[in-house]
Amino acid sequence: MRRTDLSLDEEIAEVEGRLAHNRMQLRALTAEARSRVSVRNAVPVALVAALAVGFAASRFMRKPPPPQAFVRQTKAARTTRIAGAIASALLPRLVRPLQHVIEQWLSQRMRRHAAR
Repeated sequence: MRRTDLSLDEEIAEVEGRLAHNRMQLRALTAEARSRVSVRNAVPVALVAALAVGFAASRFMRKPPPPQAFVRQTKAARTTRIAGAIASALLPRLVRPLQHVIEQWLSQRMRRHAAR
């Protein structure tokens, strides 16, 4: 049936029917979009919740460390600690010249290789 053959009431009914159909499709699309968004937002929340539960459980399930017995320092241990402190202070000053020598050697090798 042509549109010109329809009466005004029938045309209005047809347009309202199409509007109702479009509204139903729009509602279905919005419901689907909401569910996707809620699932997307739920995943990080679930991960954070699982992480929090894991930390809480490990906090309460952890065994206390055994009490440390007082250990008297021997002279050798004290000497070792002092030697370590001296080495940590002097080693960077000793390594810098070696780094400089290695850097020069590498740059020479690279220049020779580039010249070939």
